[in-house]
Amino acid sequence: MALVIAGVMTISAASFSTALAEPAAVEAGSYDGTVSVTGTDAGDTLAFYKLVEWVDNAEGNVKGWKARTPYKDILTEEVLKEVLGVDTEATNITPALAAQLSAAAKNDTAVQSGTETSLNTTTSTDRGPGIYMALVTPIDTDTIYNPVFVSSDYNKDEAGTINISSDTYEDATVKKSKTTLTKTAKTSEDTWDDLKWNSTAIGDTVTFTVVTTLPGYGAAYTNPHFAVKDKLTALTLVAGSVEVTAPAGLTKGNQYTVVEGTDNYTLNFSADYLKSNTTPTQVTITYKALVATDAPLHVNTEKNEVSTEFSHTPSSEDDYSFKKDTTQHYTFTLDASGLGGGSTQSGKKTSELVKVGRNSDGTPIVSEKIYSEVYDKEYYQSPLAGAEFKLYTDADCTKEYIPKKADGTAGTALALTSGNDGRFEIKGLDAGTYYLKETKAPAGYVKDSEAHKIEIAVETDDNVSVTEYTKDGVEWLTQEQYDALADNTGYKSYTYTTEVLKKYTVKVDDQETATYNFTNKGTDAEIEWTEEPPVEKPFDIINTKGVELPSTGGIGTTIFYIVGAILVLGAGVLLVTRRRMSSVN
Repeated sequence: MALVIAGVMTISAASFSTALAEPAAVEAGSYDGTVSVTGTDAGDTLAFYKLVEWVDNAEGNVKGWKARTPYKDILTEEVLKEVLGVDTEATNITPALAAQLSAAAKNDTAVQSGTETSLNTTTSTDRGPGIYMALVTPIDTDTIYNPVFVSSDYNKDEAGTINISSDTYEDATVKKSKTTLTKTAKTSEDTWDDLKWNSTAIGDTVTFTVVTTLPGYGAAYTNPHFAVKDKLTALTLVAGSVEVTAPAGLTKGNQYTVVEGTDNYTLNFSADYLKSNTTPTQVTITYKALVATDAPLHVNTEKNEVSTEFSHTPSSEDDYSFKKDTTQHYTFTLDASGLGGGSTQSGKKTSELVKVGRNSDGTPIVSEKIYSEVYDKEYYQSPLAGAEFKLYTDADCTKEYIPKKADGTAGTALALTSGNDGRFEIKGLDAGTYYLKETKAPAGYVKDSEAHKIEIAVETDDNVSVTEYTKDGVEWLTQEQYDALADNTGYKSYTYTTEVLKKYTVKVDDQETATYNFTNKGTDAEIEWTEEPPVEKPFDIINTKGVELPSTGGIGTTIFYIVGAILVLGAGVLLVTRRRMSSVN
């Protein structure tokens, strides 16, 4: 007799291929009573609920079958006739009906439940003939299952079995979905492909791309929820820039809504759209943000976090799972006022460039030494204040570097002056090549006429795996924070992979002046110093004590030319006068 009533319930109406047959007379207890759901993942938990049971000719039955008490208001006689295919050849459990049944299961006790292993490959045995619903709780929080329906008859040789290992039934309804989340970024200058990290300057516009997969919820989910949340650090969201670019045809206000803040946004897909979504669908979201950091450190991280919050069970209103991903963006400062990156370095000042004074023989003007805070030693002598510089983007020093403001508009050219410690801070630079040239020397010193090439080279990055904990998707805890909780009830762990800066080098005139090495702490994708201290060999930009000679074409040579011309002219006049006098005599 045997037949499987079945179909994984998801999206469009999934129908059973055959009805439960009225069992033939057999010895009591000789029925098979086994139902199986295959194709789940190892470690998944299944709960089997019995919806319809065999009652023979008892009152209220439909050809010997009757809905159990928790489901009788849903599986009325007319509905049960449709489910059993009494008046038609095909049985029918619609996705909407599946949603009602899974909700009603909250008031029932599973006839059998446990993990795939404890259930002997997801099989419920010896529970009697009838229709069963299996609700699957996946071990992988990225996986979403729809309700599964399977039946059992009296025949010992043919048990009801549903295989959900493939993606679709013949009618293209989805059995299970797997959501994904990936975030990449590139600068507006298009000098980078879409990456997990890049370097930026203050005021740069970064274009972000978020790609996620919406599950095939369908109408089997009572109130499906799927939200994308983005949180920016040292970045400012460009107002109105958040939009869904794929699939085509989705409109803001209908299929999705967006709430924007200064440094964040939340994008919600409507429940109606999610119910109409019958297969896993890849969605692309794009937006823009400005680098708004004030760049106080030698390397400043503009971190970008995106997370998804989504329904994980068919009937629950608030049982959500989460995913997370990040991108990292780095802005650099020379002679930074603070290092950051750890208690042993925080607050110290770097010394990539130092202005110093020298006598004409090259010896220091004074014996005073300035302490190199990074290298942990007294490193250079005779710091010189008051030297003025400009920064250029070309070797001929014809194009001044014009930094952007935090709002993305053009700022003004940098006017750099060395301080009492000989350092001069150059803030908010992108990686790349620049040229530094002195425009005015301190009084009593000869100006340095050389243009010094400065290179900030990002050398390596690191692929890292990060585990964080959350129970509401709002607060995310690192491993250390989670371990310190007095009560961690309700928290779940989520792991994602990202990339972080590992090493960068500063060179001046092709000499390595600083190399900074980092390692990932393993929490929140933060970079930390390696145990080996960073290399720092400050580049001395020297002013020699003395009187500066006028430059070629300056007023000094002009005076000589004028005096010379006057002398020549005077000599000529004197010569002519003497000749005339001689002629008269």
